[in-house]
Amino acid sequence: MKTTTLLGVVGLAAVAAGAGSKPAPRDFDANDYYVLHLDEGASPSQVALRLGLVHEGELGELRDHHIFSGGCAEHDVVKREVKERRRRKRSLGLDDRDVLDTVRFSQKQKLRKPWEKRIPPAPLEPRPRDTNEPVAWAVKKQNEVATQLQIHDPIFHEQWHLFNPVQVGHDVNVTDVWLQGITGQNTTVAIVDDGLDMNSDDLKANYYAAGSYDFNDKVDDPKPVLSDDRHGTRCAGEVSAVRNNVCGVGVAYDSKIAGLRILSKPISDADEAIAMNYDFQHNQIYSCSWGPPDDGKSMDAPGIIIRRAMLNAVQNGRGGLGSIYVFASGNGAAYDDNCNFDGYTNSIYSITVGAIDRKGLHPYYSELCSASLVVTYSSGSGDAIVSAPQSTLLRTAANVPGQAHYRRRRQQLLYWPRRDVGRGASCRGHLRPGAAGQSWSHLARHAVLGHADGRPHPPR
Repeated sequence: MKTTTLLGVVGLAAVAAGAGSKPAPRDFDANDYYVLHLDEGASPSQVALRLGLVHEGELGELRDHHIFSGGCAEHDVVKREVKERRRRKRSLGLDDRDVLDTVRFSQKQKLRKPWEKRIPPAPLEPRPRDTNEPVAWAVKKQNEVATQLQIHDPIFHEQWHLFNPVQVGHDVNVTDVWLQGITGQNTTVAIVDDGLDMNSDDLKANYYAAGSYDFNDKVDDPKPVLSDDRHGTRCAGEVSAVRNNVCGVGVAYDSKIAGLRILSKPISDADEAIAMNYDFQHNQIYSCSWGPPDDGKSMDAPGIIIRRAMLNAVQNGRGGLGSIYVFASGNGAAYDDNCNFDGYTNSIYSITVGAIDRKGLHPYYSELCSASLVVTYSSGSGDAIVSAPQSTLLRTAANVPGQAHYRRRRQQLLYWPRRDVGRGASCRGHLRPGAAGQSWSHLARHAVLGHADGRPHPPR
């Protein structure tokens, strides 16, 4: 359903605020954990004392939401006590005030499988690569752009999704934006995924450590650990690969990139909710290339705490301008899957991105639904995206972040997201998220263009 998605957005505002609160390690084998929404001004310590629990702290950026822990029990301790209090109050006509009356909502936490990463599907049938010749004037312009911007990255001229000299016009039309000085400065994209190789030669200069965290292992750096922790690094390269002499460039090569690792181990709704709000005054765009299975029969949605976190960010993130969530529409069209049945993509608080190929055609895998807001270029017609980390086919998943572009009116956004592609490999050593020899098969791009402090860009 969601392909690797990434969104480039313009005109994002960075504001001063501390990084998100970091959850403490949790031991679900020895303890139960509860999220409670309390009345404003209620005392969490008194609630904990009344329930025989330990107050673990606030739930990230969600106001008046707290985490409590206690010994393992088969039943839900909080709901049992609150229900009994309300029964007694009703049946006995009690008018006294009990600390349990301040509990507005409670949920016992449990570990669940992480959402599925958007792995590109295999092509239905092989297609010959397009053999059309580049248009001479387009090649000349591409070379002029590289000269003016001092782009020396060796595969830049292969990155047709940035500038397409063959099917002229079928690209994200970003080079003219770069020439205006709009290259992602003052913008930060958080890659919510399976890890991010912050030591990559193409990412380390743009890595934003304060907005990054590993929610699976509860450590500061979300670096890849498992053998298949590759997805997030590739997504990050599409957004923010540095303009240097390594591989290619990201759509917003001067943007900052953060990593939030949530897809490598079982996770609770509480930790996912914290991740979706993490440092939301500085992490302006959350790129999420994952979701329920794209099998045509699975329906799922974020839990109530996660939905509250997304609403909180949309209302209060980015200094009140609102955080931006980008999800791919999905890769399951061949299975009659539909992104309307995914609670992340059909949320009114997310931007859903579909795919077209380099000829402007609809790829067989790209899901359709009323929730789709934009499409962007991805694999198909016998070709795939060549990206910064390597040559890759992101053929699956909307790994595209849209690019947004400020015109003369402040905060007026136009999005051109892109999609993913498939496989391929070049420049492996620079965005390799782990031990040598790991394969690269998918890549996600997420990018945001524009001044994050809200300054209007120069007019065309």
